[in-house]
Amino acid sequence: MVDITQLKHHINEEIRHCQQRLADFEQQLDTCKEQLRALQSHIEGWVAALEIDGVKIHYDDTAHTLEKFDETFQITLQEQTVSFGSCKLHVEPEEQYLHGNRILLFASSDEDDIKEIIESEGEYYFADLQFGQKRDLSKYEPLTEETFYKLLYGWLRA
Repeated sequence: MVDITQLKHHINEEIRHCQQRLADFEQQLDTCKEQLRALQSHIEGWVAALEIDGVKIHYDDTAHTLEKFDETFQITLQEQTVSFGSCKLHVEPEEQYLHGNRILLFASSDEDDIKEIIESEGEYYFADLQFGQKRDLSKYEPLTEETFYKLLYGWLRA
């Protein structure tokens, strides 16, 4: 038979584990928000480095919700729009961002050419958006200043 003192001790340990899982999950939500904002900051810097007048950067807040641990969690994320005149570049979290952490990058000039961006070990990678498929990191290209400019140039010419 289990001693009541031992049972209380085990219950207390499990409660601490449950509380830690919740705290870890809430930290993951904050990390998702930080990763999105960091990418948007990179893009803002790359656009600023072009030193072109009249480029406008705008942010819109969007609410994302997620059900977990029998609770509803809500987080506000920002969608970034960079206006180059008739062509607008969009950097926004995927609708299910809190599940898969994919960020979408596309231009108004060619909305069929959508890139998905993921973060891995502090670096960003991109590929053509494919729904319903998980891919290995080797299928993605690094998103660097140079690759960003190549993508942007293609969209501006479209």
